[in-house]
Amino acid sequence: MKKITGLSIVSIFIILCAMQVGTTSCTKTKTITDTDTVNITKTDTLTVTDTVRTDTILSVQILTANSWKLEEERGVDGNNILYYVRGGSSNTESFDNEYITFNATGTGTYVDPNGGTSTLTWNFTDSTYTSIVYLVQFPSLPTTITWNNLVYKNKSISYDEYFTQSGVNCQNEAIRIVK
Repeated sequence: MKKITGLSIVSIFIILCAMQVGTTSCTKTKTITDTDTVNITKTDTLTVTDTVRTDTILSVQILTANSWKLEEERGVDGNNILYYVRGGSSNTESFDNEYITFNATGTGTYVDPNGGTSTLTWNFTDSTYTSIVYLVQFPSLPTTITWNNLVYKNKSISYDEYFTQSGVNCQNEAIRIVK
């Protein structure tokens, strides 16, 4: 090999590689000067409570384990607004004494707001347990009632309800809790 000014090509290559590595590194320094002369104390308090519960599929076992009373109901009964919240003061109708019991045999009992008792037959309408149809044997007029969009969450059942009685259509949303 020929030497250029006393160095071989290999030596020059090594020197150039070493210089490149040495010149590619970089460091940044940022200086922040605080000119505030007032002492400020800031305290943040964060309390986290996890109350999220998972949904459970409504089953025959859950439905038939207890009687169910209304917690809340709102909707229309013909042309009349229906609103009820247990313990509320603005209710349009009282359902304090009303409840329903479903038996695993597909039978049950409906107790109306006045304490009258009627038998019923019921069944889930699909394999996902999100819809129930039941026939209440009211003394004057048997009525078929449908509950759709059934959800069991936080130990309560919520649903959409509809039925027709004496030509009057009723549509409600309700939440029931254990009696």
